Amino acid sequence: MGNPTVELVYGPATELVRQDPHNKDVVATPFSVLKAQEGLIKIYYGVQHEDKVTAYHVIVWESYEHHKKLMDDTTTYPKLTGSVESVFDKSKGPVTMLHVDTTNEPYKAFEAPVVEIATFTLREGQSKSELEGLVKTLADAINANEPGTNGAFHASWGPAREKDNAFVLFIGWSSVDAHWNLVKSDPGAIALIGRCRAISDVEVVHVPLALY
Repeated sequence: MGNPTVELVYGPATELVRQDPHNKDVVATPFSVLKAQEGLIKIYYGVQHEDKVTAYHVIVWESYEHHKKLMDDTTTYPKLTGSVESVFDKSKGPVTMLHVDTTNEPYKAFEAPVVEIATFTLREGQSKSELEGLVKTLADAINANEPGTNGAFHASWGPAREKDNAFVLFIGWSSVDAHWNLVKSDPGAIALIGRCRAISDVEVVHVPLALY
């Protein structure tokens, strides 16, 4: 079996989710549908730390094809998309879905106290292979240390299927502050991130996730 595909789904949270981001009752219906699907490995969920209003579902599949089979199921998939109204308030904005084909297992990143989700989108005229190498170097640098060093536990990354020139990096941290402290004080990290920002647009959010 290869490395898993991570499905990221995020959008404006309902009031119930904002008040209690890890309320199992609110997600029970959609997640029960997911749990019954072949190829489903794990489901995590939470609300973005920065804005406190964007709900995230992080769904790990054995492969993209397993999720595609569900999306093509004209009976089951509408039940799933209808039931997420308990989580996502579509009147306040769109719900986005991305698939990330990970290059290593992601679980330790998602099960840390908070996960950083960094999206690197290549700028026009820049080298995709250079950006891929830089993101890999960032992840390898985290994973070369003992888990917990400088507050970092694990990194996983991969290309985004829906965005041809984008890579997504997941890093598990002990806290949001631990992340920002490292990137402000570690010369190697500062240099690497600077090189990434020179050729790509970088978006960073943090989400405390719970395992369903």
